Amino acid sequence: MKLLVSGATGFIGRALVPALVQAGHRVRLLLPPGPLNRALPRGLPVEIALGRLENSQSVRSAVRGVDVVIHLATGEHRYAMETLYRVDVQGTRHLVQAAEEAGVQKFVYLSHLGANPYAAFSVLRAKGLAEQAIMQSQAPWIIVRSGWVYGPGDHFLTPLMRHLARWPLFPLPGGGETMLQPLWVEDLVALLSLLVTDAETRYVLEVGGPEHLLWKDLLHLLAHTLQRQPRFVPIPMAYARALATTWVMATRRGLGLLFWLDYMALDRTTDVDVLPRRFGLFPERLSRYLEKHPMTRTALVGPATGAQE
Repeated sequence: MKLLVSGATGFIGRALVPALVQAGHRVRLLLPPGPLNRALPRGLPVEIALGRLENSQSVRSAVRGVDVVIHLATGEHRYAMETLYRVDVQGTRHLVQAAEEAGVQKFVYLSHLGANPYAAFSVLRAKGLAEQAIMQSQAPWIIVRSGWVYGPGDHFLTPLMRHLARWPLFPLPGGGETMLQPLWVEDLVALLSLLVTDAETRYVLEVGGPEHLLWKDLLHLLAHTLQRQPRFVPIPMAYARALATTWVMATRRGLGLLFWLDYMALDRTTDVDVLPRRFGLFPERLSRYLEKHPMTRTALVGPATGAQE
């Protein structure tokens, strides 16, 4: 089967592409020109289509001749509002339209739990608008709404542990009472690989790991793993957002902090038995992952001499 993958050099894409190649699929990667290409897995027989999601002509060219599109690309980790909407909303519209015109068999989109086109939170609203464009298309689609995805080099556990290792005080917006459902990247990769050949389409699949965790319990677990004892300082969510917004407006920096507050503003969970019940996949527990893949303080902040990353 011929597949097109967007976002192949990102955290999830770097884990997914080798699995797709190993499964015997012919894989084409939609990549923007530039240094991101250096993040490609080496030694894989993949085809490259250079182009940006914002350019409808290059997207049409990339989709030509493929059976399935797997859309992972996002601008959320660049922490710029205009990039978020240019990539996640406009780019998704271009890609799904091109897929529809090319007659692809399936369009698989990776979204977030909590995505909603009317959400008050930027990332969830952008994901919801992207979903809306996909649902309105004639191309057969599957939307996967995932919980936080973790693994080596992620955008979730690694930053949290880095901050916990460095800061003696750690703010806890909303008192850490919101719930999340972390999912190991290899479990998500196994799911996406199965969906490539799933005959059913036009449905939304909400998935997460095998446990629901409060933010404060997650932070305590990570601090214990790092053998750290930071002091957690509860802050009302409204105050945290007001302070972060003031900081962003005054410095033109720190938009990533607002995105993180968006993630912490509401529970982002689903049923814990979706993967085993529907797909026979038994996802990894976060505590087991941390036991088998310890992330030490030295690995996160560098040697004791104080050298920076």
